[in-house]
Amino acid sequence: MNRSSTRSASPSADPPTHHCPGCGASQRSFPRYPWHFCQKCLSLAEDADGRRLQFGNVGFSGGLYCKYADETDVRFDDCGSVFCLIHDRPVMVTEARFGGVVAQPIVSVPALQNLYRRNVNLTLPGDS
Repeated sequence: MNRSSTRSASPSADPPTHHCPGCGASQRSFPRYPWHFCQKCLSLAEDADGRRLQFGNVGFSGGLYCKYADETDVRFDDCGSVFCLIHDRPVMVTEARFGGVVAQPIVSVPALQNLYRRNVNLTLPGDS
């Protein structure tokens, strides 16, 4: 039997592409975050009252913080996850595995709320 005919093609040197669920922009694919938003869409995250949010790492060792873009002080420090909106769509923002911040679309906040500690739910009006 000729084994060369049963081998799959060698993997491409370029990583597979992924399209942002918010704007459709092509970006690098990450299996851990299969539906992640691009950084531009992440910068549009807001609470249910339309207040723009900003996210970052608490320190070099990690942790996620969330603040309102129009405030200087961090409102929510060391969050496990933040449920908010991007393009009026519910999303979950978490710390990425090796630092940074990642946002992914979600179907239901209550379904995920108990899976993570220190949740901040900003998807309901008046929660800020």
